[in-house]
Amino acid sequence: MRAGIGTYILIILVVLILFGLVSIGDVLSVAFYIIMGFLALILIGILVFRYRMNRLRREMEAGGETFRTYTWGSPRTRTQRKKDGEVTVQHTETSSHKVVSSEVGDYVEYEEIREERSESRTE
Repeated sequence: MRAGIGTYILIILVVLILFGLVSIGDVLSVAFYIIMGFLALILIGILVFRYRMNRLRREMEAGGETFRTYTWGSPRTRTQRKKDGEVTVQHTETSSHKVVSSEVGDYVEYEEIREERSESRTE
């Protein structure tokens, strides 16, 4: 059976306490400071989390751009605000050469034909 590093630390502490090189008070004070350090880190983490959540809530209530849509293009166009109802058209480049797999088959052109039905049928 293999002992972990915690077991070795515990054995070393017991030996040092038995020979009087370290007092039990010293060991307990070190353990106290380690535990209090972890508790302080947890408390700071909770406070930072609450602060960020409250800030996010305020931004959402104010209608700010908290959740941004990531699009291609220059950053300048993403940050510009547009008025309500304003329409913009952007041209995107398309390839003039269509690439079609050889497994697809033949291309068939078709034309849609509409039939006009007369409403004036005699009965």
